[in-house]
Parts: sequence; structure tokens; C-alpha cells
Amino acid sequence: MTAEVNLPNWMQYLDSLDWGPGQRDQSSWKAFLRAGSLGLPADVVLPTVAGRVVSTGGSYVSSKLESQIRRAYVFTGSEAGATRALHRPPTPKFSPEKLKALAGRVTGIDIDWLSRRSPVSPTNTTSVQFLQCLYATAEKIVIFTIFESQGQIVYEIGGLWQPPLPEQSADGVWFLVNPVDGESHPNPRQGGRLSRRSEESVTCWRYMVLESDVAESAEWLACLVQLPLRIAAIYTSGGKSIHALVRLDAATKQDWDSQRDAIKPGVVTLGADEGALTAVRLSRLPGTRRGDRPQQLLYLDPHPTGIPIIDGDVSNE
Repeated sequence: MTAEVNLPNWMQYLDSLDWGPGQRDQSSWKAFLRAGSLGLPADVVLPTVAGRVVSTGGSYVSSKLESQIRRAYVFTGSEAGATRALHRPPTPKFSPEKLKALAGRVTGIDIDWLSRRSPVSPTNTTSVQFLQCLYATAEKIVIFTIFESQGQIVYEIGGLWQPPLPEQSADGVWFLVNPVDGESHPNPRQGGRLSRRSEESVTCWRYMVLESDVAESAEWLACLVQLPLRIAAIYTSGGKSIHALVRLDAATKQDWDSQRDAIKPGVVTLGADEGALTAVRLSRLPGTRRGDRPQQLLYLDPHPTGIPIIDGDVSNE
């Protein structure tokens, strides 16, 4: 049969697949295998599958889909595998002008102002209290004093006995922002290397980190308080950067990626580090020190609503 005859049959096959959260990768692979076996042109198949992913609430990585269809067509011996790359939306770029324009809409935003707005006073809040505010009993958080490691402590919230958290190190103290099971799992993206800081260990896709090394601190802070995001915490890095912990409560890694992709263009334009917008991410632990410099907690809200901080209730005034 010709490709023209096979295409409607393949489209019917797409309808039979599960395109729900957690199933899209497997369904796209099956779709590509079937298309290759039917000799369908990859330039038709690839955008069709990408469109099916998006239409069912998902998101895709262009290079991953392109790799997947190439492998499927090689596996099926298809000669229709030559394909143009998927169209990629323009990569968002930092705009100092847009940062300055948004920051200029408000005045008087500084550390003292933010502290007064904080639902939980950041003054004298310890690193343990910070974690207890943001995570549930029995959830486990990996703590690092060596960034390129598997972590020095797995801290269980509310555990009967817990090792003391480090108060400082020469390079600072970090925490993995999403809770984990504390176990080491093979990481397929690193050749099966065991890891307790990969997505296989994550038990809840709750948070995303916004940080900037290019935005001037005062302007970045003035922008953060205007964003309609569920900002749970704002704190310094012990350097020039200010981190914001944004609550997503994603159901799956795919859901986390979708929520991140919706937010990314706007925040990257304002100066957010695109490379930091990953689901398995370390961030600075407030209440500790980076050498002799504090990683200072500026704002803490265990139950953020998404109302911009500047429009929310005044909590401590």
C-alpha cells in the first residue's frame, strides 16, 4: 500500500494510544515504530506526533523527538526517515531593558520591606526551621557541602534522630529542592550510574528555582515581588545572586516540565538563568554560611497563593 493509504490507518492508531501524563514518551515511540513500518515520511510523522503531545497538555524536547524517530526508522528499516528538524520557538534572551522597565514600576523594595511582608519572619529562622516550613513530615531532603557529590546528609523532616545540619562550608551549603526517597538509583542518562540526586529518586515535583547572575540585585528583587508566581521563599546565595523558590506542585516530571516551559520565556527575559530551570536542582540553604558570608533568608511563605507579593497581605507590619 502507498503512504497515502497508510496515513489514515496510522492516524487511527494514534487515537488508540495513551497520551496522558507519564505515557507520552512510550506512545510517541510506538507511533514512530508504526509509522516507520508503514513507510510514512518522517517529515509528516514528526510534527504530527509533536502536535499530539501538545494538544493533550504535554510538552516535548525537539532533539529528543528527533532522536526517537531516527532510531525507530532505523529499527524498522524504513527508507522514509530523512527529516527536517522540528521548528523550535525562539530562545528567550535576557533583556536588561525589560528588567529595568518592570523593576521601575515599584519603589522601596529592599530587604527590610520584604521581611515585613513575609508570612513567616525570616529573622533568626534556622535552616532546620526553613526546611520544616516547606516540607512534610517524613520527607527527605539531601544536603550538600560539596556540590559535585551525592550529598553529605539525607535529612528527614520530623525524624526522631537527625544529624545536625552544616552551618557553613568554604563553598556554601546547598539542598536538593525536591524531596527524595534517600536511596541510590541507576541513572539512565549517566549510563546507569547510581545516584540519589537524579529524577529516579524524587518523590514529589514541588518546587522550581529562579536565580539570576546577570540581573542587578535590586532590580531582580523588584521584579520578583511583582510576578504572579507561588513564591515560597527568597534568599541570598552568599554571593551576588538572589534565589526564589517557586511552588509548582506538579503531578509528574512531565507536568513539571510543562509548567516550567510556560513560565520560562517571561522569567528568562527578566534575567533568570535558563540552565537553573531544571526539576532536579540544588539551591542555597538559607540560615547557613558560604565562607564568612551569610546565605540569608529574606522571605518565607509555606502556603503561597500566586498573588504577587507586592499585592498580598502585609504580614509583619
